[in-house]
Amino acid sequence: MEVRAANEQRAEVLEQLTRALDARALTIDEYDRRVAAVGTATYVSQLVGQVGDLPPEYGWIPHPGAGPVTGRGGPAYGRTALILGIVSLPLSMCLVGWIFGILAILYSRRGPAGGFGPAMIGRVFGIVGILLSIGGGLSVWFALTHSVGP
Repeated sequence: MEVRAANEQRAEVLEQLTRALDARALTIDEYDRRVAAVGTATYVSQLVGQVGDLPPEYGWIPHPGAGPVTGRGGPAYGRTALILGIVSLPLSMCLVGWIFGILAILYSRRGPAGGFGPAMIGRVFGIVGILLSIGGGLSVWFALTHSVGP
């Protein structure tokens, strides 16, 4: 049974190929061809094939790759946060956007910690939706409590 190649394994093979290029064990054309093959390799055996004919100091011994990353959540939480954040904006005019804004913030916190992605954008939209709902609610309250005219 073939074992799927992990990104960590690809990086190790690329490092070996770069070392071989630096030591002139590979030409630049051969290096480019092998780097492209490593980038498209699906199985570990394909990675081994890229360094198998090189001198032993540039060899690579396959090992289990890193398993799936188990963070606090997955990419679905980021997308869900983004959708909820976007929905909170127009619904803030109906004074219920704050509910979706809070849900967007909660879902954005469930996903893996990281840079500026869908979860963060959803969180920002959620906050804006909450603020717009509060502003709309205050506007309605002000209109109802203050009479206009004589």
